Amino acid sequence: MLDSVTLYYASAAMMAVMTLLNYLTWRTNKKTPGTLLYIFYPLVMFASVMSFALHGHINNIASVGIANTLLFSASIIHVLAICQFLNAKCVGFKTFIAITVVLAISIIYLASDSAELRSRILVSDLQHIVEVLFLLALFIRNGRKSYPNGSIVYILILSILLAVFTGRTVMMENVTAANLLSTNWFSIPLLINGVIAPIFYATGMALLCNERREQNLNQLAEKAHKDLEIRGLFLSTISHEIRTPLNGILGSAQLIMNQSSDPRDKPYCEAIINSAESLNLLVDKVLDYASLDQRDEALYEEDVEFKTWLNNLCLLLSPLAEQKHLKFELIYNLPEQACYYCDQQKLRQVIINLVGNAIKFTDHGAVKIHVKLLNEGQLDHLVRVSVIDSGPGIEDEEIAYLTEPYVQSSAGKEKGGTGLGLAITSRLLEKLGSKLIIESELDKGSTFSFDIPLAIGELSLVEQRHQSKDYVTGLDVLLVEDLDLNQKIAIEFMADDEHKIKLAKDGTSAIELMQKHHFDVVLLDMNLPDLTGQEVLKKLKNIDHLNQRIPVLAFTASLSPDEIKEYLALGIKDIVGKPIKQQKLRQALSDSQTNQAASIAVELRDTLYDETAAATLVSSFNEDEMSSIYNEFVLSARNKLIRCQQLVEDDKDQCIKLLHRQASTALQLGFNRYGLELKKIERRLLDNKPLKDSLTDAMVLWQESLQAYLKHVRNELA
Repeated sequence: MLDSVTLYYASAAMMAVMTLLNYLTWRTNKKTPGTLLYIFYPLVMFASVMSFALHGHINNIASVGIANTLLFSASIIHVLAICQFLNAKCVGFKTFIAITVVLAISIIYLASDSAELRSRILVSDLQHIVEVLFLLALFIRNGRKSYPNGSIVYILILSILLAVFTGRTVMMENVTAANLLSTNWFSIPLLINGVIAPIFYATGMALLCNERREQNLNQLAEKAHKDLEIRGLFLSTISHEIRTPLNGILGSAQLIMNQSSDPRDKPYCEAIINSAESLNLLVDKVLDYASLDQRDEALYEEDVEFKTWLNNLCLLLSPLAEQKHLKFELIYNLPEQACYYCDQQKLRQVIINLVGNAIKFTDHGAVKIHVKLLNEGQLDHLVRVSVIDSGPGIEDEEIAYLTEPYVQSSAGKEKGGTGLGLAITSRLLEKLGSKLIIESELDKGSTFSFDIPLAIGELSLVEQRHQSKDYVTGLDVLLVEDLDLNQKIAIEFMADDEHKIKLAKDGTSAIELMQKHHFDVVLLDMNLPDLTGQEVLKKLKNIDHLNQRIPVLAFTASLSPDEIKEYLALGIKDIVGKPIKQQKLRQALSDSQTNQAASIAVELRDTLYDETAAATLVSSFNEDEMSSIYNEFVLSARNKLIRCQQLVEDDKDQCIKLLHRQASTALQLGFNRYGLELKKIERRLLDNKPLKDSLTDAMVLWQESLQAYLKHVRNELA
């Protein structure tokens, strides 16, 4: 048998503890409904227990009424607090209050007769049973799914209380005031309801609040994710919508500049073109940044032979540095055969962004990539990649904000740009588990570095790769090409095979480079802004240079039988036809170093639009860049054809150049019939043959080609 007096004191102490715990729960969940009211439940229960204790000394109707009124009030507060927390409609709550009031009046009425002690206990038990049943229904119906952990605690203690009070109601015999405190039917419910239940209630409320807080955090996270997706989609949509009129502005400004005879118009047109190109660059960067927000894709990791991969990347970037007469250097301090398992596309974009920035802001001196091993583990290496430049440097207070979107340093504002490059780089490094570190000193240069953990890959793959190559690599190549699209594609293809490329955009630059540097092979566009390829070769025969016996490959879309004979008569080793195909370029470069006979054939599908052409561009351009290239060509093609019609009589040479560039781009983008037709028109003009309706027919052919292209785009979207 339990000591009832001790249980009274223990119950009072537990009510005090529950009050403290409920107060602390409320402090951290002040905005949660029901938590403030829940503090008053143990306080009123404490007052009720004290009133029952006093009743043992006073024993009158007033003390019984006060004690039971407080007990029933605590019950109402308890139920109301839970209803508020669960945000339940609490169907039947008014009925519960009505039953509780009736039972309270009944117990006060029965208190006038001491012989009715058993009846008073029965009424009190009925009220407890009604409270427990109401709360059980509330948690089972409203709380179990949303708050599983807190509900389990409440359902458990409520089930125990239901069993105890139902058992006492059914099985307790008649008692008197003399033997009440000595019976187990009094001490056991007091232990459960006064000592154990408060612990469960306080714990249950704390769990309920934690679960509610977690739900709120999940909702906020989900909302933030949706907002992020909506923002990314908005930026992407707006950026794409801006591109269409922007390309129209570019085309119109170029058209006006070419047509106008007033020299005062030229600077205004150039200002429009420069501004439009800057805006186009901003759109591209916004799309890149938006795509990082939208996509949460897993890393695409694969084995990479690191030194070869870095060398190829440097081959791609070195022509940009050479255009500004900067020294470009890779300092490699890793094991020679290091092979790592990493997402090379993201890492490639990071290094290209950092080196591109360094070249952009450095006007003299050098740009270096320094790679070194910081820590060598059994399964991975910690590698530091640093891009070092001798540029103007960055102010200390500006460094902290450079990775924020649309923030630029003082030098960046002078050079122009979007302020998104380093923000994109920083976000990419986060995905790779690294962080961008910026160090700079004014007038001496800057260092952009990051430490990245790289898992060790299969070294055996390195040896297999080298053994499988059946083509020449590592040639010194002079690429003479004026069209940006062809430059990028050719450089990408040749960098894959570790060729070192120097770039010339016109015939004069090509001749100067051949006088200064020795090459293994020259890839020569036959139609340049200042000279034809034939004129370049004739001039080289009459001057001293370092490349008298090196092979020259014609890089051209002009492949008529007469032209091919002319190329071969000039001593050209082989012909790389446009559109550029990697296998043909690779084979021609390999054959140039042997006595292999030239392979002139260029296969083109006889079609309005060749949907396979885009596959050639995938390795050189991302999706947004490809979209921009196609949009610019499609939007400007008709205007350029009209321009050719206007130039054909007044400035035939300019017309031929425009046709040549359009034909080359058309073939590269898959507009095969249209590109070939433009080549025929160009050939007729070069041979001084009449055009008749050729340009009009080309306009009709362009419309048909455009319809075929748009049909393909619609099918892709569908």
